[in-house]
Amino acid sequence: MFPHHAASIEVIKSHFESLPDVLALLLTGSIAHGFAASDSDVDVLVILTEEAYQARLDAGDTTFVRHDLTTYEGGYVDGKYISLSFIQSVAEKGSEPSRWAFEGATVLFSRPGLALPSDAGFSGLDSLIKSLVVYPVQEKTKRIMQFRTQFEIWKWYCIEGRKKQNPYLLNIAVGKLVLFGGRLILAHNEMLYPYHKWFVKVLENAKEKPEGMMEAFDRAVRDPWDEKNTQGFYDLVVGWREWERPKFRFGAQFAEDSELNWLVLKTPVDDL
Repeated sequence: MFPHHAASIEVIKSHFESLPDVLALLLTGSIAHGFAASDSDVDVLVILTEEAYQARLDAGDTTFVRHDLTTYEGGYVDGKYISLSFIQSVAEKGSEPSRWAFEGATVLFSRPGLALPSDAGFSGLDSLIKSLVVYPVQEKTKRIMQFRTQFEIWKWYCIEGRKKQNPYLLNIAVGKLVLFGGRLILAHNEMLYPYHKWFVKVLENAKEKPEGMMEAFDRAVRDPWDEKNTQGFYDLVVGWREWERPKFRFGAQFAEDSELNWLVLKTPVDDL
């Protein structure tokens, strides 16, 4: 964190402490994750009363950007409104990105006597937040099978994109290839997927991964027209360990996860 971030955080904290519907304020985003640059914005989550949060949901007013609460040129606050029930939903069924959003989060203030979920055993808001940032180990094998399927199918689409001279298909395919190759590695390490913005940064920090993986990743995305680049990335990941495979053919698993998921309102595999 840079000094101007710290000064801005004090202004932001003072502002939200003065609002009676605000129960607590969390510092999140690049500053909390330890990835901030000097020109980074300040990300916060504003925990509201259930009534105030529901009113904002009904009005479609759950996010904000404020330039007047920062002390440095070009700075701004990027915020989202949430509630304790929202946090509880993340704990029960949150996606990996929704969990990772709380990684490194700092409680800037919370009201005395803040009512946490009953019978949950949390000593305070800090412990509740820490409980969110945990890889869902019980889903690990299933997710590896799903990601392995996507990895296989999108490798085939890379071939199709080049064969048909279709740059749109090829660029989508290589993006998915490196996404699911990387998600296999994150799952192996039991690391949460942070969504696209910080994906490469988090993947670089994975302790166990194929040697030269990040270089192969970079070559694939920078020049997908050279088949050696996408095939090289594929071979590196597939050959690194014995990955769990789906019960049925890759095509059947892909159809279930990506083509028929709308039938049962199943979360798209990209968003798990």
